[in-house]
Amino acid sequence: MTEQPHQFVVPVKKITNHGELTAFHQSPSCSALMGFIQRIGEAAEGKSNSFYKSESAPPAVVNVMKILEELSRYIDEIPPLAQPMRYGNKAYRTWHDKMTQNIHHLNCIVLPKELEGASKEIGPYLLDSFGNPTRLDYGTGHELHFVTYLYCLCALNVLVPKQDDLAIVLYIFPRYLNLARKLQQTYGMEPAGSHGVWSLDDYQFIPFVWGASQLIGNDKLKPADSVKKEVAEANKEEYIYMSCIHYIHQVKKGPFHEHSPDLYNISAASSWVKICQGMLRKFRDDVISKVPIMQHFLFGSILPLEFNR
Repeated sequence: MTEQPHQFVVPVKKITNHGELTAFHQSPSCSALMGFIQRIGEAAEGKSNSFYKSESAPPAVVNVMKILEELSRYIDEIPPLAQPMRYGNKAYRTWHDKMTQNIHHLNCIVLPKELEGASKEIGPYLLDSFGNPTRLDYGTGHELHFVTYLYCLCALNVLVPKQDDLAIVLYIFPRYLNLARKLQQTYGMEPAGSHGVWSLDDYQFIPFVWGASQLIGNDKLKPADSVKKEVAEANKEEYIYMSCIHYIHQVKKGPFHEHSPDLYNISAASSWVKICQGMLRKFRDDVISKVPIMQHFLFGSILPLEFNR
């Protein structure tokens, strides 16, 4: 008998309450996704962004970067509308519509011909990686869907697990962050949740997990110095964590300990190892343990979730 080809499906939302969220926490999919996040963080340990030599990146890595570059070009082609509201420029919907119309083309930039059938399953993760066109907001749930998109590419062996881990964390993810920030600033994206209640800087969480890992063993950049404006400015290109702090200094006014008390308190930790461990725990508590976030999370055949009724 010949082996049947894998049947890809359109992923759907499955979590509606705490009981179903608990079932997810106990599932192989949760272990696999958390294991992926931890593994990528460990790959980055002690390495700056320039440690990864992009000129020797394999084709799949180059192709993911091409997807992000194309999405960035769409922003340049779709300027914000003149409107009185500070948040939620409606031109974002035009940008999102253009991404939606081109989603199969975008996926096929990275998927080999024999895996083009996976586009319908991984496409919704990419579509939800950059914010919500109805609410005109962006937050950690969208960020998590981009991480899941990368997880799916690894599960399909398009990105090669372990071999491409450094590319994911030092090359692809910083480019994704830059694109997310460009969207936030161009279209005035509202922070998802109650003004960023589920994140560390109104919008993001994962870059603080992976960024803290990068700084493990770094004798020059101490946790206590990490919130200083000039330190962040000098190191923003090399370290994800510093780029996040730099971005906060750009978009928020006033003393750091007032507008970002969590990050300010975290900077008092004795080591980057402790910060990294704490960030992973906090991610589990503040992101994947929150029904308002996980009710939007998508499950398919690559990352399944079944309930025992």
